[in-house]
Amino acid sequence: MNSVQKQKASLCVCGSAKTAENCCLLIIKGIKKAESAEQLMRSRYTAYATKNQDYVLRSWHSSTRPAVIDLENNTYWTGLKVLSATSAESRVVEGAEVYVEFVADYVNNGQPGQMHERSRFLLEQGEWRYVDGEQLHSGLAGDKVTPGRNAPCYCGSGKKFKKCCINKT
Repeated sequence: MNSVQKQKASLCVCGSAKTAENCCLLIIKGIKKAESAEQLMRSRYTAYATKNQDYVLRSWHSSTRPAVIDLENNTYWTGLKVLSATSAESRVVEGAEVYVEFVADYVNNGQPGQMHERSRFLLEQGEWRYVDGEQLHSGLAGDKVTPGRNAPCYCGSGKKFKKCCINKT
């Protein structure tokens, strides 16, 4: 593996272009608090991608947190795009409500798709927490993305989709 491949392999799956150790893992491990709702959302995406159920539950607001969750073993998250986030000015007051809109690409049982959501976050005891989200339509038929035969993989590996993530499900 060359140095470019090693660097890419250590990048955080949230798409921040930072290494995982300097990004979401700090928040997931409790070393650092999320400074914004967007940071919390990115860390939650990383937890879903790595199937970290404990963190997903810990980062959920107490008013809407389920007792248990079952992260699907047949879903492989392949990319995250943050479309918008509420400005930083509204993040300083306890109970402040902010929104992050994103599109997350995935493969489920060999079928590619997208989840487009506008998530709501609140400060709870000085920490950002996920409350709920509104599912939006991405404008694609059935919100499913069907890549062409030679389309590049969502994960950014540079490989064709048919030779990469579709085989990881």
